[in-house]
Amino acid sequence: MTFEQLEDLFYSLKINASPSAFHGFLCGRLTCGAVEIEHLIEVSSAWLALSEEQAEVAEVELRDFYETSLSNLEDLSFLFQPILPDDELPLSERLVAVGEWCSNYISGLAEGLGEEFEISEDGKEALDDLAAIGQISVDFESEDDGERDYTELVEYVRLGVQVIFTDLHPDLSVESTPTIH
Repeated sequence: MTFEQLEDLFYSLKINASPSAFHGFLCGRLTCGAVEIEHLIEVSSAWLALSEEQAEVAEVELRDFYETSLSNLEDLSFLFQPILPDDELPLSERLVAVGEWCSNYISGLAEGLGEEFEISEDGKEALDDLAAIGQISVDFESEDDGERDYTELVEYVRLGVQVIFTDLHPDLSVESTPTIH
């Protein structure tokens, strides 16, 4: 499901939530490990503030979205991508979406892990960086620099999430784990 498709689903259900923020939360929660799909639906419904009727209408699409999101995180070829608006939107709006994605990823991760978990130094650095990106500012010198920086930022987020996921799921990892620089 793309950003636009998720946005359309939210609009049709009258859900006032950012697709990027929701995907970030969901990926954070999925990074924590196995979770029953029913529990994930319950947690997500609460996060989205869905009524019972909205939850029933959206259940099939959201269930597919959860499964696809987990599959993307588990993909050993590291194809995971955060769901963000496309490049047609102004850079400032895309940067805000990256910040929302990251802050909600940290929130979902914290909800699922609690206080005790082990993670590598690269994973700790990635967590710190994702938390900092969640506080992103939209100040930039020029549009060209901003576009280049945005692309690098999204790639960093993508790799950081993969490092954290691999740290928390060593049984799924391969020898070529991405590293953060």
